[in-house]
Amino acid sequence: MSSSEEFIRRDAAHVIRAWAGVAEPTVVARAKGALLWDPEGKEYVDCSSGLFTVNVGHCHPEVVAAIKEQAEKVMQVSILQTTEALVKHAELLAEIAPGDLNKAYYTNGGTESIDTALKCVRLLTGKYEVIVLKNAFHGLTGSALAATGGVSYHKGFGPLEHGFLRAPHAYCYRCPFNMTYPACDLRCAQEIENIITDTAISTVSEGSIGAVLVEPVQGRGGIIPPDAWLPRVREICTKHGVLLVVDEIQTGFGRTGKLWACDHGNVVPDIFVIAKNVGGGIPAGMVMLNDERAAKIQTGTTPTHSGNALATAAGYAAAKVLLREKLWENAAAMGKRFSKSFLNAPMSRYVGQGDFKGLMGGVELVLDTKTKQPVPKDKMNQIKLGLHERGVVISFSGPMGNIFRVQPTLVITSAQVDRVVAAFNDTVTQVLGKD
Repeated sequence: MSSSEEFIRRDAAHVIRAWAGVAEPTVVARAKGALLWDPEGKEYVDCSSGLFTVNVGHCHPEVVAAIKEQAEKVMQVSILQTTEALVKHAELLAEIAPGDLNKAYYTNGGTESIDTALKCVRLLTGKYEVIVLKNAFHGLTGSALAATGGVSYHKGFGPLEHGFLRAPHAYCYRCPFNMTYPACDLRCAQEIENIITDTAISTVSEGSIGAVLVEPVQGRGGIIPPDAWLPRVREICTKHGVLLVVDEIQTGFGRTGKLWACDHGNVVPDIFVIAKNVGGGIPAGMVMLNDERAAKIQTGTTPTHSGNALATAAGYAAAKVLLREKLWENAAAMGKRFSKSFLNAPMSRYVGQGDFKGLMGGVELVLDTKTKQPVPKDKMNQIKLGLHERGVVISFSGPMGNIFRVQPTLVITSAQVDRVVAAFNDTVTQVLGKD
């Protein structure tokens, strides 16, 4: 096998990447559980879990076996046909989805699922405006890109699709209203209702609001709202006859310490969007509705590879593992261990917040916990590089670019958690100083 250096040289000659990342790309020769190895045998803890697609761990033997078995039967037919793998997968997802959501429209991934969900909003309501949140991430093309909140994703691609009204996100650490929870009475959620009733601070609707689209935990930075926030948004949508679309592309399949993030508040969306783990590590996505709404949906055509036999076989096997082993319980326990460890480590003077909901969360680094001055990008790059050298694969983002996203596979062990925290402590201390 070629060396990491040789692979990177050949990769750079032919592959277009979305960004030039520090310590990226990491060359991966093999993967297992929560770990990766490069061609030289160096071991890494993968805190990005394949961009959050392998909750049951890399190369789980049951998922691998399901793919091999399916590959010998049929790998691809169009969604115009059906397969045993597709039917079993759809039945299982209908069984475990929130509430009465038992019909699935298959897609090839997250962005496509969001685009489809927004088409469903227009078909069901006859309206074209959707309330979305600042700092949201819903995808990188079409309607999904317009719904995404980060300016960095929009730059150079405007004008984007019209009809997206931006509300404040529930970012308590840097509250846009300079208030404190619970005394604020969820002022950020109230602003969603104000947009609907045309009493918002600045956002103005054209009178065609069909839905509110939210992530239960914002993936871009792992920003966690109070537990009461999503139930309040559900209440507002129901009150005003507006559809609630919940994006659980990142939070789903046990990551937040429950099977679905919606389950923390017993919320049932009107339209439920999932992807990433839908295909057990193979590209797949899904939009779920109840019988009544599904009967009204006609999108014109279907994506070529949607409902792919390999993806549905792998997704079925992965979901069965997740359910049998109740991996959300380990996610809850390891998330608590991460949070406690980060907040009690010697480098905690630089931790503005280290909140986790299961294994969905982030570490926000600041130069001063009183002023909340964010660690600048050059220092964040140095920290990321230092973590990579210490065997931790990770990314950072967030509204101010100072949040490390710590979202490993749900099979991570306590020893691996401690290894990640130790690497953080040593790296942050080296880059930002001991005093």
